[in-house]
Amino acid sequence: MQMHKASRLHWDFRLEAGGTLASWAIPKGPTMVTGDRRLAVHVEDHPLEYRTFEGTIPEGEYGAGSVIVWDAGTYEPIETTDASNAIADGKIKFVMHGEKLKGLFTLVRIKPREGETSEPWLLFKDRDEYAKTSWDLTRHAKSVKSGKTVEDIAHDPKARTWNSRRKGVRKAHVAARTIAKHERVPKMKSVMLCTLAKEPFDDDAWLFEIKWDGYRALCTVDVQGKLTLRSRNGGDLLRRFPQMSSLARAWRSVPIEVDGEICALDSHGRSSFQALQEAAKTKKPLIYVAFDLLYADGRDLRAEPLEARKKILHGLIADEHLVLYSKHIVGKGKEFFDLARKRGLEGVIAKRRNSIYEAKRSRDWLKIKAHLEQELIIGGWTDPQRTRVGFGSLLLGAYESRNGKRKLEYVGNVGTGFSESLLRELHAALRKIARQKSPFAQGDVLRGAHYVEPKLVAQVRFSEWTRDGLVRQAAFLGLRTDKKAKEVVREIPR
Repeated sequence: MQMHKASRLHWDFRLEAGGTLASWAIPKGPTMVTGDRRLAVHVEDHPLEYRTFEGTIPEGEYGAGSVIVWDAGTYEPIETTDASNAIADGKIKFVMHGEKLKGLFTLVRIKPREGETSEPWLLFKDRDEYAKTSWDLTRHAKSVKSGKTVEDIAHDPKARTWNSRRKGVRKAHVAARTIAKHERVPKMKSVMLCTLAKEPFDDDAWLFEIKWDGYRALCTVDVQGKLTLRSRNGGDLLRRFPQMSSLARAWRSVPIEVDGEICALDSHGRSSFQALQEAAKTKKPLIYVAFDLLYADGRDLRAEPLEARKKILHGLIADEHLVLYSKHIVGKGKEFFDLARKRGLEGVIAKRRNSIYEAKRSRDWLKIKAHLEQELIIGGWTDPQRTRVGFGSLLLGAYESRNGKRKLEYVGNVGTGFSESLLRELHAALRKIARQKSPFAQGDVLRGAHYVEPKLVAQVRFSEWTRDGLVRQAAFLGLRTDKKAKEVVREIPR
């Protein structure tokens, strides 16, 4: 049993059976207390050589993180002489002779919950002389091989590394999944695109998904296991996000072609475009959100109904640490949209349940955005470009207290949401309150900007606050004459 600190801490339990290591991931770790059950998710087999591995798995590799040999020893199946058949049948009883784990245990497969694609089992300690009345896992944190903790390994520059692409792992993984009939995978020049809709609606002919804030990506794995990740315009996203290379091993069947989005998730599970930009530079782990299936099991599925395609897709995801299935609800678009807005999501996508997949913008797929809104102070403007009249964009600010002093901080600009007549009217109003010096605490914020007295208040809709404290994707809604500029502060959800 290996203690593995990857995206989350868990224990990997492995039994040698049929010349390979049958493997289960145990999120809460094992127990020696009779009656305590531990969820054990059956994962792909590993090669025998992996049983002694202790070290680090590099970023971008499957299971990146630090690993120790938490326990080791031998085991005896007690109701069969063929452990492989017992595991295939879904139940195995055995006696463990480990340094930490001893005595009789049972592993049994259980029925997955509705919508669950993994294979859940339970590991529990049977009653015998080794059973304990209490078990504190934190008191058993060291390796039986080296005496080190996973933290020691993580900070050890001399620790061994494991390349999950090595032949042994590749062979074991491919043997555990289906190789579909090799037919030509469609060469997509584009992806299916959404039409912007004004407001949410209820309709049982439609399903509703989260609108993910990431990079749209068409994932294709050929029969040899070669992965390509293409943007909606055909760009090579694998070059930009090499940490996504493990997607080649994330499916139960190849060749396969999936439509989805490369995302970075925050601590609440929300996709963040800002975090995605940082991950492109730092190579931090990302996740692929899969929401449609174009080709699988030797079949072109684009003419199948969307709901049927999604059902097949759900069953083909082999690694839920790499791939997140985009769940949906049917019919209740208004309630779903309200929930998305309350949770700070970008919006929702509405899709006709029986729609086919067309590589063009379609009214069978709709996007309904849920943006943030608040009042912001106009502190200046930029010159218009080309044939635009009035101004290019408005410079925005909000008051913040820093070191006991109240200052107007620059929070970005807004250049959309104006009619030509409004551009002329606002520009005339701004010229009347023009000033030479910037009103913002940061001083001059844009080259060639024109500044005004901070008197006018604008209502602005935007997608999010960036980590730099600026509004993203802002749109002008109108002037607020009922609120004083001095009252405007940055509104941050708590």
